[in-house]
This record gives sequence, structure tokens and C-alpha cells, in this order.
Amino acid sequence: MIDRIADNFYCITLPMPFRLKHVHIYALVHNKEVALFDTGLNIGNAYVILENDLESIGQSIEAVRDIYITHAHLDHHGMAGIIKKKSGAAIHLSAVADASNQNSLKPDLVARQMKKFYLPHGLTAPEVDGLIMVFNSMPDLVTAFQGDDFLPPHALREFGDWQFEALFTPGHSSGHMCYYFQREGFLLSGDTVLPEITPNLSPDMFNESFRPLHSFLESLKALEDLPVKKVYPCHGPAFDDLRARVRELNLHHKERTQLILNCLSAKPKNTFEVAQEIFGRNLPDFDKFLALNETYVHLLELKLQGIIQEKQAGNNLVYTCK
Repeated sequence: MIDRIADNFYCITLPMPFRLKHVHIYALVHNKEVALFDTGLNIGNAYVILENDLESIGQSIEAVRDIYITHAHLDHHGMAGIIKKKSGAAIHLSAVADASNQNSLKPDLVARQMKKFYLPHGLTAPEVDGLIMVFNSMPDLVTAFQGDDFLPPHALREFGDWQFEALFTPGHSSGHMCYYFQREGFLLSGDTVLPEITPNLSPDMFNESFRPLHSFLESLKALEDLPVKKVYPCHGPAFDDLRARVRELNLHHKERTQLILNCLSAKPKNTFEVAQEIFGRNLPDFDKFLALNETYVHLLELKLQGIIQEKQAGNNLVYTCK
């Protein structure tokens, strides 16, 4: 499905087979050339839908000159490689996102890092092996590519009459970029600011120094006061009040932090034990992974702030209030 946002600016909605059933990508048109912001997932008939949507506005896959990636998650860059092969498009993204993408395509490295992180935080060996199988099947949903242009923070780019700024907004992922059109007051927010859900925050298995929650809150602070008229996210409807949504996201994480502190009042617990108290004990396997990630990013900040302490207990890391 393709919707016109403004003259020569379009939102294209592509299907996904997950709990989130869609992803939005965006297209700028200038004469007979197209710039895409994200590409969607390389699955099912997504490529055909994209092809048909572009043809409906007199364009084509071959007309794609530039691809701007928000972040290195497969639902956002899955078709970048195949589109580049077809059109010769240049792929623009942060250097951090490009490195993360390259690492994610190395099965042995993924397996090693997942075991290193998730076993000490409370998942069992069979649960981690199951996650590794899921992750190592995901490259089938991505056509491999390498970036051509590594965007520094506040990089300015033009496409035809359009001018926009690449804003480095790590948090949901370590290499996330938003794209800000100052003249129009448009913000392509990727997964940093979503209208109806809070983006999942996860550790970067390839960068142990990354602080997802701290980075996310700092990114929200950097976006909050931009003179934005309309936010165009990658999931959910466009919305107007960026500042109000940022306040809601900040409040959510403040409340989540307090819930986690409450869970540590009795005895030492590993990350997954805390996650079970917050999210429930009968989660599907992949939801266990998401719940553990979300819990860990809060525990990490509490530890770094000196509010809780981390200790080794057998094969697990456990947390207690000081």
C-alpha cells in the first residue's frame, strides 16, 4: 500500500509475519529517481508489493538512486541488497549500523556472543540454543549488502529539492538514525519514537560498552524540542505531538525502573528471574528473549548509577539493592 504524504513524498506499507504486521518505508521522488528510507523485510511478496507501489506512481525499482537505512534490523534493511543489485543504489547508514549488520551475518560469531551474554543472565542452554537457531535463520530474510556512505551525526543530504539531516539516535539499536526535514517539519523517526508501543531496548552483543537505556533517553532528549509538525514512524500511524510522546516514553521507563527495583527487595535475582516477575512466567521463547533484554538495560543503568550491585553466583550474574 502506498500513500502520498506530500508532493513527491510517499509512505509505503509492507507486510511482516511477526506480531507487528507491517513496516512503513518512505520514498522521495525527483524526476525519474527515487530515494528510499528503509526497504522492508525480504520475505514473501514484499518485493513485488514494493515494485507495484513504485510503478503506481510512475517509478520503478531500477529508479532507486539512494537507500537511507534507519538501523540494522532486518525489517528495515532486509531488501537493501537486492534493490542495490537491481538499481545500483548507494546505501547510506551509520558506520555503527553497518558494522552491526556485518556481524549479524556471521553465524559462529552470533552463536558465541549469544552464549556469552544470555547464559549468565539466566536463560538455559537449550533456550539459548533455540535463540541461536532463530537468529541464524534470519539471514535468509536479508539480502547481504555493505554500506556506501557512513553518515556522521548531523550529516546533511539532498535529493532533488529535498534537504534533510541524519540524526544519530542510538537506543533501540546502537546505530540508529532518524531523518529530519527541517523545512517541512517532518521527522522520519524509525523505531526511536513510535506512536503506540515502546521500542524494545536490547544490548548490543558486539559492543559491551553500549548503554541502550541511557542512549535511548539521551536520543529522546535530543529530539524532544525539534520544531516537528509530523512524525512518520516505521510502525503505526503518523502523529503530530512529538513532545507529548517523548514524555510518555520517559514516564514508561521511569515506571519500569521502579518495578525492577521493587523486584530486588527480597533476595538476589538474575536478569531472567526479574524479567519473569515483570513480564510473567509463561512467555513464548522469543518473548523470553525480549523480556530479558528489556530488563537487562534497566539493571545495567541501575548498576552503573550505584543503586544496585552485580555479583557472580555460580554460573549466573545476580543483582541486589545496595
